[in-house]
Amino acid sequence: MISLKNILRTSAVLSAAVLMGSCVPEMDLNNPSELSIDTYYTTEAELENAIIPAYEALIGQNQGGYARGLYYNLLAPGDDYDKTFKWSNLYQDTYTTPASDDIILWSWKDMFNGVFAANLALEKITAFEGDIDEDTRNRMLGEAHFLRALHYMLLVQLFGETVPYWDHSVSDASEYYPSNAESGQIYSLIISDFSTAADLLPLRSELYANSANIGRATKGAAQAYLAKAYMYRPILERGQEAEFSKAAEQLKKVIDSGEYSLMENYRANSMWDSESENNEESIFEIQMYNGPDWMGGDKSDSWRWQEIGVPDGTGSSWWNLAPNKRTFDEFEEGDPRKYMTLWCPDGAYYTELSGNVADWDYMLEHLSSDKHLYGTRKLCPDYQLSDTDDEINDRIFRYADVLLLYAECLSETGNDSKSITDPTGPKYYIQQVRDRANNIVPTEQDHLWYHSEPGYIPNVDELLASGITINGVAMNSIKNIIVHERYVELCGEYQRYFDLLRWGMADSKWLESIEELGWSEKAMYYPFPEEELSNNPNLKGNDMN
Repeated sequence: MISLKNILRTSAVLSAAVLMGSCVPEMDLNNPSELSIDTYYTTEAELENAIIPAYEALIGQNQGGYARGLYYNLLAPGDDYDKTFKWSNLYQDTYTTPASDDIILWSWKDMFNGVFAANLALEKITAFEGDIDEDTRNRMLGEAHFLRALHYMLLVQLFGETVPYWDHSVSDASEYYPSNAESGQIYSLIISDFSTAADLLPLRSELYANSANIGRATKGAAQAYLAKAYMYRPILERGQEAEFSKAAEQLKKVIDSGEYSLMENYRANSMWDSESENNEESIFEIQMYNGPDWMGGDKSDSWRWQEIGVPDGTGSSWWNLAPNKRTFDEFEEGDPRKYMTLWCPDGAYYTELSGNVADWDYMLEHLSSDKHLYGTRKLCPDYQLSDTDDEINDRIFRYADVLLLYAECLSETGNDSKSITDPTGPKYYIQQVRDRANNIVPTEQDHLWYHSEPGYIPNVDELLASGITINGVAMNSIKNIIVHERYVELCGEYQRYFDLLRWGMADSKWLESIEELGWSEKAMYYPFPEEELSNNPNLKGNDMN
């Protein structure tokens, strides 16, 4: 099957033409006998290639995308993951990350490479005067708008809204050194880009009918991310409130489209096969490919299993970042998702290259330190790979997230009292996610109890009436249940820290768990990379610099 995943594995690294400001040479690099951005993009096929570097940047040519850097930068600041003894200079979970840190620099470079690539694609596709079908042009433009918005959304989540602002392709060297963006400027661009993408992009069923398009951005992805941007506004534009009514409108479009549904098997959302990847629950995922040379030219893979997967001492893993006891305790008794998310007591077995089958007792016996932490099974294989990296697609937006976000919007607009069977109330959508969690998973390892028996977490009404307190939070309100359900359903999927931030801007009680770890409002974002500030005299850092 030819798909975006296959295109990424064979594409030339066109992103080399998309240079960061810190790498601008003082010379003319245009050789008239070679391809350049001025001599390329003369055919429809070349326009298609214009978009690919923006997808590649999400993986990370500098290893700052979802291949490596982003799972540290997005997961570590939350209360759900801790760094381990394995990487003593991993600062991301201490709220003291220095501006000289390499991991934040990797992500800065890759996300801005994505912005630059999307800007170049928009320029070349718009200016193209050759023969091209209008629907094809619109789809390409929609992808470019979507990808620019997504890269900027990630940049602002990480560094704040005063990062440099580029809304067009750089035309001369002076434009590589802008000053800080103005307040609200990038948020407006993100909203505009996702809105435009939602108008231009086709539905998933239409786009994926051509197998070459599997994995590309769709109308549903643009609508879902537009909704998330509205709800993330307190993070993306400081001092402003979330726009729940606007978000609800977009989420309802995704739900009513009939394009998406929950997979019967929760585990399918982290499996490594053609039926599970890009499945009907997938809103958008990063297309990974593991090539033969992880130390050289292989830049389309994931290091997740090696770096945050099975605990150290088992399967030659590095295990630099790990779920903590708060995360283990957040799962209710009888919730099979615990064992599909974590390496933990009574959970799945892991097979080493030697053929040894490791259970949790074996993992603890071979773990020299940090025995209070757990492993990440989600989006990782159940067996040791002979390579350091893998090609499991990273699902960064699922339909379950859409349902929970929509439930939150309905709750915030005064619908908590509505029946669990009423689709105009939040309980209806929370319950869909909880119902799926209880499903038998016959494809799971035979010894796991939910392989042949259903889970037994209660329904929303029963949970409300139960009097249960989880990690100090009573399950006595819809908001508290939504907070809990997002934690367990989306654990390890980069949501927790940013959920806490956006809720905390409205009610500071949600920040208590990270304040106990040393968080302060000053540390809401990472500092601008020192290298970028040294190269750009017009740019000022944020409060962390």
